[in-house]
Amino acid sequence: MVAMADQKGWFRHRTRASTGVRAATASLRRIAPRRGVQRVRTTAIFAVQAALTAGLAFWFATDVIGHDNAFFAPIAGVISIGINSGKHLRRGLEIVIGAAIGIAIGDLVIAEIGGGAWQISVLVLAAILLATFVDRGPLVAPQAASSAVLVATLLPPGDSGAFDRVVDALVGGAIGLIMLAVIPRNPLRAVRREMASLIAKAALVLDDVADGIEDRDATVIREALEIARGTQASVNAMQAAMTSGDETIALSPIYWSAKRYARSVNRTLAPVDNVMRNTRVLARRAEIMIDDHIEPHPEMARLIRELADTLGHLGAVYEEGGSKATNEELLRVPEVTRRFQIIAGRAYLSIADGAGLSGTMVLGQCRSIIVDALQICGMSRESAMAALVPTVEHPGQRPEVWEPEND
Repeated sequence: MVAMADQKGWFRHRTRASTGVRAATASLRRIAPRRGVQRVRTTAIFAVQAALTAGLAFWFATDVIGHDNAFFAPIAGVISIGINSGKHLRRGLEIVIGAAIGIAIGDLVIAEIGGGAWQISVLVLAAILLATFVDRGPLVAPQAASSAVLVATLLPPGDSGAFDRVVDALVGGAIGLIMLAVIPRNPLRAVRREMASLIAKAALVLDDVADGIEDRDATVIREALEIARGTQASVNAMQAAMTSGDETIALSPIYWSAKRYARSVNRTLAPVDNVMRNTRVLARRAEIMIDDHIEPHPEMARLIRELADTLGHLGAVYEEGGSKATNEELLRVPEVTRRFQIIAGRAYLSIADGAGLSGTMVLGQCRSIIVDALQICGMSRESAMAALVPTVEHPGQRPEVWEPEND
């Protein structure tokens, strides 16, 4: 018995499963607890980065520059590395810029008009407007306002000077960014895990669709469709992880050697996203087809099941690894690629005969998923399109089809 993950992360038992579907299920089972381990590992790295940044920033501002009470140096350093989003470097710079603006305007304005409720309102208004003028980043204005309020309420202006506070903030931010380069997080591990999860879920959804078609059960397909519709958060997480990984690779000399592989992974993001999008459309049209009491050719369910099986193996390949391809990936991807090419050679237009518009669209989505999957395996879109058995007399791409008898 094999299980499929639903939107809440639970698993339900299924009666039919190929080796690829079992691999996809096992992959999702392993990924789920590892997300917690990954969060702990990432937090541990952040804790080390933050601790060293705070200490170094305070030491540099006090002992090297000679500032007294260099409060903003460690604070700016910690917040500059504490951004949990894809645009890590950009967001860190936004916070440092906002803090510098808020500190400067807080010292200057409060020194002129004094403290009080209405003065703080004026200060926040001025800080937000100035910060928005300087930079359009979404974090600059809120950080400027909060830093200005901190100056106005906790640190009496004039005791160390606005310029000293601004310098402290810049010092802390700079040391924080240096720490990101010296002690980086693995830039691509999270990306690969999200890719593996999405591919595996697509495989399980397709396998359920095949079950629903064979059993004429639209309910099974409808449940699979709901799962597919709940994957957009994973797509967003994959894209954000790639952005963060690119920044880490650009910033840290430790991972400069991974630039080429990062470009390769980046090129696969759109095909992975498209696999899930096309899977959603396929499931929707399959549900309509069964609701319309259409009995498609038996080869349609077989084609979808073979596609699910091969996607399951592909997802398992991407489960492991980080800044470089694993040995297993280098060995297994060519085999998986060949399997997709064979499936592409079996995606005949005749499979949709008598299945109406919905059946034709199901077949079309199968062919699109094959092209997407071959691109994930490293093929160009042109080569992937050429692998499909033609459906017209004069296809735009010259066919290079793996004939079924070559299997």
